[in-house]
Amino acid sequence: MKSSSRLRSTLGDPALARLLEALRRRLELGRPLTGALTLSNATETERHALDNLLGRRTTSGESLRIDLDLLAATLADADLCDTLREGVEALLGPVRDRRADEETNERAWTAVREQAASDFACWPALGSWLDELFDTGSLKRLAAAPAEAARLLSELVTLAAALPARGEALAALAARLFGDAHALDAGSPLATLAVRAAARLGEIGQFTDDAEGRREAWASVEVLCDELSTPALVLNLPASADTPTGRLLRAAHADAEPLHLTLRHLLLWPLGADPILAGREIFVCENPTIVALAARGLGRRCAPLVCVNGQFATPAKTLLRQLAAAGARLRYHGDFDAGGLVIARRVLAFPGAASWRFGAADYAAAPKGKALLATKGFATPWDPALAEAMRRDGRAVHEEAVAEALLGDLVYPA
Repeated sequence: MKSSSRLRSTLGDPALARLLEALRRRLELGRPLTGALTLSNATETERHALDNLLGRRTTSGESLRIDLDLLAATLADADLCDTLREGVEALLGPVRDRRADEETNERAWTAVREQAASDFACWPALGSWLDELFDTGSLKRLAAAPAEAARLLSELVTLAAALPARGEALAALAARLFGDAHALDAGSPLATLAVRAAARLGEIGQFTDDAEGRREAWASVEVLCDELSTPALVLNLPASADTPTGRLLRAAHADAEPLHLTLRHLLLWPLGADPILAGREIFVCENPTIVALAARGLGRRCAPLVCVNGQFATPAKTLLRQLAAAGARLRYHGDFDAGGLVIARRVLAFPGAASWRFGAADYAAAPKGKALLATKGFATPWDPALAEAMRRDGRAVHEEAVAEALLGDLVYPA
């Protein structure tokens, strides 16, 4: 190696710092240090230092043009360095070839994608989602390097193979699969991907990244998450299975008492295969007041009734999904307002579901309440005339206002 002290006192002159950085950038981009290089807005100090180094007369102008071949020859003739690259690396350290690094990195990402396509082939529901992760750059935002992405996807394969989890708690599942009870807690890259994979596997139409959306996604693959909150309210719901859920329902039915079913009940001891539900008409209302009035006024004469309690939380969704799977016929009524229509669209999307006194004629005949705050986005595919009537009239109708008619329908058998 040539004399580093002489090189530093010449090419390492602080006035030539911008030149050195420009040379390094060229090397990082894989470009040769030949031809010309121009520094814009050159200072007099920079110009003087370079003119002295090249042994040329003083130049002038706003830009400073450097003949790199001449610079290299000047340094070599002075026995300071054999090549410009050698001089740059002696002063600034080894230079990465960023273009080569990027090509290597892209090849690694391609390999990760190809491996993922193979690993996830047995879960078709995840195929398009994986493409989205790669195409949109979402995976790269969660994993800084291909190796990290490969690890995350490998952990997702482990998770997918363990689903459905048959009522296992989320923390217990995480501990069993990954040795860390908090591995699937919201916020980590793994949890972010895992809950979305669960939503796809559980056929959740549109995943919402909030507490309720995450709970619904995990519940769709039978994972317990916050399993005791917002239980589903039922009255006289039949069950024949000899399980804790079945026994609770039969005991409550015997006394015509409303009962809250938690997500724990529904995932550990589901109702989706109970033969007593096949072909059974199950009424679904929005507000618990209707359940209370039915229990008080009809008792055991009341038809099976489920209440979504105005928010359609995960336990209610899970219950209705199981009832539909068992062959029950769902009949929905709710408030004639924006919230009621949202719930109606979700309930009526279940196989065999139909509206219950929830059409345009029913709205027209009902006593009207307060003005609707908004009518945009109304959609009533089960009766398109209903949305038009609500927009035209602009007033809400709450279930309590038509409770008498609803209770008349609930006298068993309906």
